[in-house]
Amino acid sequence: MGDLQDLQNRLAILTYDRMPSGWRRATSVFVNVGVSSRLQRAVLTESGTTFGPPADLAEWQAWKDLRAFMSDAGHGAWFTGRLQLESSGAYRFDFDWDAEPHWPVQVDLDGNIVQSERVETTQLREDLKKYPRDAMTTPEWLVQRLAANPLRFVDAWQPALAPLASSENWTIVRDMIRDAIQASSDDEGVAVEADQVAEVVSSELIGSTRVGQVLRLCREASEGGLIEFRAGSTAETAEPTSAALDHDEVLRGNVEALTRPLVALASQELLNAQSTS
Repeated sequence: MGDLQDLQNRLAILTYDRMPSGWRRATSVFVNVGVSSRLQRAVLTESGTTFGPPADLAEWQAWKDLRAFMSDAGHGAWFTGRLQLESSGAYRFDFDWDAEPHWPVQVDLDGNIVQSERVETTQLREDLKKYPRDAMTTPEWLVQRLAANPLRFVDAWQPALAPLASSENWTIVRDMIRDAIQASSDDEGVAVEADQVAEVVSSELIGSTRVGQVLRLCREASEGGLIEFRAGSTAETAEPTSAALDHDEVLRGNVEALTRPLVALASQELLNAQSTS
């Protein structure tokens, strides 16, 4: 895997190569908790600040490799990483190990998360299993979050949804559904219906994805026979889904079609949920 400097250089180069023409500086914010991760960035160009392009798979993997390499047996792993990159090639990383993480929806050039979504307790538990912390390095907020009643999910896919099981994108959606179910649970158990879970996750997808990402979900669902994909979207792949829905009727139809597999997936995970108390 190389040493720390090699990994940081590789990630900086991968990020540099993703930048648009005429850019001046950029800041990427990567948050990883459990099996889920999000990356958002702000890029200063000649015409102002933009929030793309989205990361490719190589960039995602480079961030994950860096986090794994930096993990510590007693201190776990950092939750939030920031990369500030100049068009000259100069760069600087910083990492936050102890502050409570939040999923970035929009960031600024200083690396601040200006719009965010909550990281669910199940994700924190998953992360602690992979990267344990001793008592001295576990922050108080994490102790309090982990005190909530946990759910354990059986990894079982229903036959109709089996085509999605091998998709990394749909596995992330499944984790979002599990988070929504966990968030609705209390000492009495789960108090939510599948359509309610699907509505929450659909809203989160619309608010946190780019057009290219949500279209990949639609295509994969179509290939699995779960929806009928409509071609002809006119939106740019890097455009935020929430903005594109206002002017792209084809995209709107595809997103609406996702409701059925989301409800089915939520129903599956409600059956898979088991209390550990």
